[in-house]
Amino acid sequence: MKTCAIFDLDGTIIDRSSELWFFFYLLKRGKLPIGSVASWGFDWISLLDIQKGKANKTYLRGVSAHNLANEASNFFSQHLVNRISPRADELITQHKSEGRLVVILSGSLTLLVRQFAQHFAVDTLFGNDLEVVNGSLTGGLAGVHPYGQEKANLVETLSIQHQLDLSNSYAYGNHHTDVHKLSLFGHPIAVNPTLKLRQIAKQKGWTIEMFHGN
Repeated sequence: MKTCAIFDLDGTIIDRSSELWFFFYLLKRGKLPIGSVASWGFDWISLLDIQKGKANKTYLRGVSAHNLANEASNFFSQHLVNRISPRADELITQHKSEGRLVVILSGSLTLLVRQFAQHFAVDTLFGNDLEVVNGSLTGGLAGVHPYGQEKANLVETLSIQHQLDLSNSYAYGNHHTDVHKLSLFGHPIAVNPTLKLRQIAKQKGWTIEMFHGN
């Protein structure tokens, strides 16, 4: 059976939130409708649910999908590519050379995740797909929000589709909400883990690696 290596993006391949950084990049350049940003901020305060908050893309409502894709490409080449961990780069190259299916699985925007997939020549990626109507973003999602258990569900579906042997496969993640996904693999690696994930990794005997800093 084929094996795979699944990488988280934020906090793993790079050392920060790609979407949050992209948000401020767009805001600074006047690319976001002020009304949409204000509505998004109010929603965040009122939701009191981090998963629902992360799935809320109201700040992009009314933005041209074509223009946003161009902005994402420029943002990647100007900023994101310079934040890629050399260790992540090395491992992705190694896994590819050893014949594994390499996947980037992230809760970030798909149009950002796609930039990394193209950079690494990786064919399989998952992210937040944005709903588009008549060429403009609605502020909603078009599909599943890859977060927590949903990441594990996507892995299980992928495993069936590609007949993957997860017991001999690798998964990399930095956040304790990645536990559901990491638990499916024979080789789970906690990367620059949050305190909670570090504790879980130590209890389970998982490998801990530092891709960023000490």
